[in-house]
Amino acid sequence: MTGLPRRDALAWLAAGAAGLGTAACARTASACATAGLQGKVELVANSFPALQHLAKVAEGCASQEFRVNFKLTPQVQTEVELAFASAGRSPFDAAVVSQSVFNKLFSRNQLFPMTGLVQRFGASHGLEERMLVRVNGEVMAIAFMQNTQHLYYRQDLLEKHRLAVPTTYPEMVAAAHVLREREADMRYPVAQTFSKGWDLATEFTNMLPSLGGRFFEPASAEPAFHGDAGVQAVEVMRSVLPYMTPNALSATSDDVMNQLQQGKAAMGVLWASRAARMDDPAASRVVGKIGFAAAPAARAGGASASHLWWDGVAMPRRGGANREAVFRVLMEMLKPETVRSGNDLAIWVRANYQPGRAGVGVSLAQKAGAPVWPGEPFFSLAHGQLGKVLADAVSGTRDTREVLTGAAAAYRDAAVEKGFLKPVKPVKAPA
Repeated sequence: MTGLPRRDALAWLAAGAAGLGTAACARTASACATAGLQGKVELVANSFPALQHLAKVAEGCASQEFRVNFKLTPQVQTEVELAFASAGRSPFDAAVVSQSVFNKLFSRNQLFPMTGLVQRFGASHGLEERMLVRVNGEVMAIAFMQNTQHLYYRQDLLEKHRLAVPTTYPEMVAAAHVLREREADMRYPVAQTFSKGWDLATEFTNMLPSLGGRFFEPASAEPAFHGDAGVQAVEVMRSVLPYMTPNALSATSDDVMNQLQQGKAAMGVLWASRAARMDDPAASRVVGKIGFAAAPAARAGGASASHLWWDGVAMPRRGGANREAVFRVLMEMLKPETVRSGNDLAIWVRANYQPGRAGVGVSLAQKAGAPVWPGEPFFSLAHGQLGKVLADAVSGTRDTREVLTGAAAAYRDAAVEKGFLKPVKPVKAPA
């Protein structure tokens, strides 16, 4: 991706499993076993099956002379942002980051360029160009999996009641109404990640472009998300709420996954990285009954209300001196054999990945028009402000336009403080 603008590079990475190609991957010997590494490496990531698989491989590099500590935590975003912003040495030598967290860290100049390490060790470890996230020619992250949010649905129940797979949110609401009326144990047929904060702001981010709206004015950091399309986005989210559990505004990805696995919900939009768990007999009561489709559009004719993502590894600018050892552990963790042994756990970026039943999410989202996650360096400021207040609008506690206009004003203050905007008069909702 050398020479591509940053946003084009991110779009290329998120282009979907169907476009990854079929070039053979070089097999690599165990780098850790032959490198004589010493000291210790501290890594951190979210906690779900694909990353648990990577952690196990990375920890296999440990020896009497070399320690590898891999922390798996659902609070990874907070921990990474605090660690990479440390005034002293970061407590983590590398982290698994989502595309949105990468955007934040890069805009804050908190990432270490890995170009030199890639040049020295990349070829011997079978590192593929498609995995390299380059910004202005520098490798700032190494992507290893793609992700998106897509629709999970009970094939058996939709077929039983002759319901089509929903392609829009109004269709999903209509199907939910039928299931509630006809299925005694389906009082809350929809499960969705509406947890206050990051999850709810992400749902709003998915809805807005599907309705033809935009977050910012063209070629500007000025907010635009508080206009009519923003109000409509909240209305779409509110329309689903009556078919979700009473504690829906605290529902995380784990909660949604559990509701689907236990047969308590029949439909929901959830991350593609969770799809394989639906067929895990140790955790799921609906093995073979869950189908996958693109996330519904917010309105007829709109694009899928979702975004294309990648996850990768990055190093903090204020890291330790043992960069080479860290990089070698990362290369061992991301080798082709790791993809082969965990093929069905994720939508991997490596060319030896073989898409299976649970690996269709990215291609479905791409075909349905899902855009790439916003890459503007100021986007996280808007996303953060929305996460603080959207629950009031979705629940109906406060007027939606008032909430969004307040979030736009708070975002603008933050953008002025960061130098993205100049001070002006208070924000008014667009006509």
